[in-house]
Amino acid sequence: MKSFKNYLLILGTLIVFTGCEDYLEEEPMSQLSPENYYRTADQAEAAVVGAYNALQRSGVFGSKQYFLTTDIVRTASWNTQGGIGTYTFSADNVQVILPLWKDHFQGINEANAAITHIPDVDMDVDRRNELIAEARFLRALMYFNLVRYFGDVPYFDTETNSLENLKVSRDPASMVYEKIIADLEFAIEHLDTRAEITQPGRATVGAAKTALAKVYLTRGSMTKRDGNGDGKADFQKAANLAGEVIASGEYQLVDYFPDIFINENKNNSEIIFDVQFKGGGIDEGSWIGAHLGLQGPPNRGGSWGNLNATTYFHTMYDSTDVVRQEWTTPHVRVLGNGSLDLDRPWWDVWKIGKFRRYPVRNSDYQFRDADTNWPVFRYAEVLLIYAEALNEVNNGPTDEVFDVLNQLRERARNVNGDGTREYLHADVLPRDLTYDPSILPDISAADYPDYASMRQYIMDERARELGGEAKRWFDLVRWGNLVERIQVPLDMSPPEGGGWDVTATNVDEHHELLPIPNTELQSNPNLVQNPGY
Repeated sequence: MKSFKNYLLILGTLIVFTGCEDYLEEEPMSQLSPENYYRTADQAEAAVVGAYNALQRSGVFGSKQYFLTTDIVRTASWNTQGGIGTYTFSADNVQVILPLWKDHFQGINEANAAITHIPDVDMDVDRRNELIAEARFLRALMYFNLVRYFGDVPYFDTETNSLENLKVSRDPASMVYEKIIADLEFAIEHLDTRAEITQPGRATVGAAKTALAKVYLTRGSMTKRDGNGDGKADFQKAANLAGEVIASGEYQLVDYFPDIFINENKNNSEIIFDVQFKGGGIDEGSWIGAHLGLQGPPNRGGSWGNLNATTYFHTMYDSTDVVRQEWTTPHVRVLGNGSLDLDRPWWDVWKIGKFRRYPVRNSDYQFRDADTNWPVFRYAEVLLIYAEALNEVNNGPTDEVFDVLNQLRERARNVNGDGTREYLHADVLPRDLTYDPSILPDISAADYPDYASMRQYIMDERARELGGEAKRWFDLVRWGNLVERIQVPLDMSPPEGGGWDVTATNVDEHHELLPIPNTELQSNPNLVQNPGY
């Protein structure tokens, strides 16, 4: 994507909203005011660009999203992010909890600024509706995160430019979901398709349908979890929307699993929506891969290693599923001379390797200013949403369920070069792919004959396919097994004497929601804390 900031004009008197007075800026950024700024089509475009840029913030999709410990990913023992990695965090946590709250609300206010003012701009009607649809998609995306992190949250549908207007109560999550759905339905009606957009990274019809399918899947799961019904109406809607994305033919699985993530193959056919980053000293670089990747010297393509895969995660893969297993949960380090150590001792931790910086191919590479994008939705997840929703609707797997799941298994059979660990981690380009039919044979009703067995398979397959992409915590919460799954490693026999990684043992049901930051409670007496905090 061309850098959105190339189009970003300075917005007059843009209020940076977080819900906390300490973060509210009321100083004008120029001599312009909102009343006289939003007059031209270019200014309308710039307003939406500002909302897109909000996604890059650390508390939205910049870095904080992947620190929540689950059964498959944990923080390093030396950097628990203020107790996030051990579930000993409190409402005073400023490393993760506060940025998640404030950065989302700041971005929502920027989306609301566009939604509030663009309808009054004299411009092409279709393009105006497209811009509003993009802003509403972004607002829905950020509120979908918030309602899953915190539950009931204040809902704002217009630009907020007064401290007094921030002192509101939390709105019910059920109402927030309805608002999210309305935004995404509008987006589906007015956005362009993937073939019609001219800038990668813009929201599309496919992205809006995928987001709405995920919303319905989540709400249906939580309805069932809480004993408020079977959720089948929502599951059916999720299946329908995912089916439409599949039938559109606009997206495909890439042939080789690592090619989803490498910078040389950005904006590939599997990416439905991602957050775009661009290095080069323009304040749009990515930290993705700094905390997670192959641990080692940063200037050699290594990472700090602040996030690890649990040994349990590494052992979830079939013994033949080498490409996904090794790319996602490597037991590899980058050495000072730029070579790889592939023979790590058993006690060394597994890493999350999807967003690795190694090997460094760009002579202008900067560790803190990289080009790595963050995938929000990719086609593989659409297949998994479709399979899960159909399994719920039909109380068991159908032929369509096996078909889409086997597509993921078929992709895993493509190996590069000689297929060894050494060749895979060297990430040799150009690719020399070979199809190995012995890897992950297709599954059928003989393997997973009923609802329960298929549900467990999909739970595990979401980990194997999407692990390290900050989706697991949300999944465990909506399924109602966060506590159970995080404690799973403690219940297993140690493999080969190596022992299991221990995550948190004090996790409780109240951890299914995060605490409202104390700074917000202090500045807004109308907010009430979540139970357990």
